Amino acid sequence: MDVARRGRRKDDLSLWWWTAWVILLLSMQTKVVYTVDMWWQLGVQGLEKWKNPQLLILGAQPICTQLKGLSAGQIKFCQRYHDHMPSIGRGAKLGIAECQWQFRMRRWNCSTVQDSSVFGPVLNIASREAAFTHAISAAGVVHAVSRSCREGDLSTCGCSRARRPKDLHRDWIWGGCGDNIEYGYRFAKAFVDVREKERNHPRHSRDLGRMLMNLHNNEAGRK
Repeated sequence: MDVARRGRRKDDLSLWWWTAWVILLLSMQTKVVYTVDMWWQLGVQGLEKWKNPQLLILGAQPICTQLKGLSAGQIKFCQRYHDHMPSIGRGAKLGIAECQWQFRMRRWNCSTVQDSSVFGPVLNIASREAAFTHAISAAGVVHAVSRSCREGDLSTCGCSRARRPKDLHRDWIWGGCGDNIEYGYRFAKAFVDVREKERNHPRHSRDLGRMLMNLHNNEAGRK
C-alpha cells in the first residue's frame, strides 16, 4: 500500500511539474509575440509592393494591413500617408545597415533573423543593444523622409525653408534645395512613437518603464 501511494504521489508531482512547465512556456511565448513585432520589418521585406499602383486604388487590396510589424496606429499612418511608406522602409534599411556596421566586431553584430522582430530575442531585454536599435532606426526614418521631401517624392512636404547658420564654415555652404529635416523629424516622431503610445500600461509596471525607455531612445536617435 505504501509503495502504491508513493507511486501515485510521484506521478501527481510529475504531472504538476509538467503542467507548470507548459504554462511557463505559453506565457513566455505570448510575451515574445507581444514585444518583438516591429515596424523595422519594412527594411528587410522589400518595397516591391509599392511599385504596383493598382494596390493603392480605393477598393483594391488593402496593402497597409498586410505589412508585417505595423501597429494599429502605424497602419492608420500608412493608409493616410501611403506615399511615405517607401521612405520609411528605406529609413529602416539604413538603420539596420548602420547598426550592423557599428556592431560588426562585436559578439552581437546586429544580424537580422527570419521573423517580425528583425533583430531577434535581444529586443526582449532592456539592454544597450535594444536601445541602439531603437535610436538608429528612428534616425534612419528622419534621414530618409527628409531626403524624400527634397527630392519631391512626397505630397505634403518640399525643400527645407531653414536658413543657413551665419557662422557656417565657407567650405560647408550649399545652395539649392535642402533636406527638410524639420518635416522629417515631425513625421518620424509621429509614426515611430505611436507604436509605444497606443498601449496602456499600469503605473509603476515594468512594461511602462520599457515604453518610456523606448520613447527616450527614439528621441535620442531623431536628435
